[in-house]
Amino acid sequence: MLRLGLDGLVDSLTHLESRAIHVYPQQCSRLRHRRSTCTQCADHCPVQAIVWGESVEVDPDKCTGCGICAGVCPIGALEAQTPTNMELLTRIQLAKEGASVTFVCPRYLEARGGDTDRCIQVNCLGRLDESILVGAVSLGVQAIWLMDGACQECPYAVGRAVAAQVVQRANTLLQAFGVPQWIFIGPQLPVGPNTAAQPPGAAEGLSRRAFFSLLARETAKTAAVTVESILGSQGAQAKEGQVSKKGELPVRLPTKRRLLLAALKRFGRPVAPRFEADGGPFGPAQGGLWAQFGFKETCTGCQMCAFFCPTGALSKIEEGDKAGVAFRISHCTNCRLCQEICYREAVVLSSAVDLSKVFDDAVDVLLMREADAAPWLASPEEKIKRLMESAYRKND
Repeated sequence: MLRLGLDGLVDSLTHLESRAIHVYPQQCSRLRHRRSTCTQCADHCPVQAIVWGESVEVDPDKCTGCGICAGVCPIGALEAQTPTNMELLTRIQLAKEGASVTFVCPRYLEARGGDTDRCIQVNCLGRLDESILVGAVSLGVQAIWLMDGACQECPYAVGRAVAAQVVQRANTLLQAFGVPQWIFIGPQLPVGPNTAAQPPGAAEGLSRRAFFSLLARETAKTAAVTVESILGSQGAQAKEGQVSKKGELPVRLPTKRRLLLAALKRFGRPVAPRFEADGGPFGPAQGGLWAQFGFKETCTGCQMCAFFCPTGALSKIEEGDKAGVAFRISHCTNCRLCQEICYREAVVLSSAVDLSKVFDDAVDVLLMREADAAPWLASPEEKIKRLMESAYRKND
């Protein structure tokens, strides 16, 4: 496999751009720093349309648009389309308040007659993430079902495993916020005190065709109100592009994180602030919605963890004669890039997080060193030169 330079890697990832997947190549941790080891998109791609080695190989002709890669990407370099997360939540919001929601895949519908008007179809259950499931509950949905009756025979069965982990993590999060609703995954609709015994597909959702017909009848004003009501306080950020200052890398908070934060705001303060955020589709070592950032005494205060952070969870600060980083846990997606690039192995990430800080959008100030301890940092030109030499992949 040929090794590609930075431009080649960007071009390769961009080839994934399609009606099903939108690509933000500069957010990919592998493109931001050569020490990144993230291969989540490739590890979970059921058709090997993405292959990471010394470089990346992308075959857009193999891509089926399942959206699993978007579901597992921790920093939103890949985002699912047709429908987007926002479209799915808008469809749920336009449905009758308090309704149940059933998510199904095309194979499930085909095996059961294709009743698309009475459920919500996604390309694969593995395409769903916590922002959709938790977001649906925050919009008043009383029960959510992911029907996996077709997963056992599906060649994309990895999607079911991903979905099961997302369901588990979403339910744990709902419990921490004192929300009684539960999310289920299985071949049959559960029957319990908070669920009605209905046949599969009886959820009061909208098909994609019905959804767009309804939107066509709504005014632009009504549609705007719908979007703002879903995003809440995160609405302003949704309009932000990948604008970066000169000499800095672009920073972008994934759409699924903005939607999840907006959903949590609607629940009110968590009843169990301490939250174990590990697990999920990435496994215990790299999973979790958030991570608590810290550092050891070996930290030199170079601030490279903040420079390369793709979501803006870490930013550089100086206070008096001290320099360090500001850490916003709500924006941390646990991509672990900060830990991987630290040449002193000084970054410490913990899965035990304080949900109160997530809810409050709190910022922790961590001072590391004397501001003049590393004189070369004062020169922007020298800093950029050294960063490019050490961090980016070079052309052969």
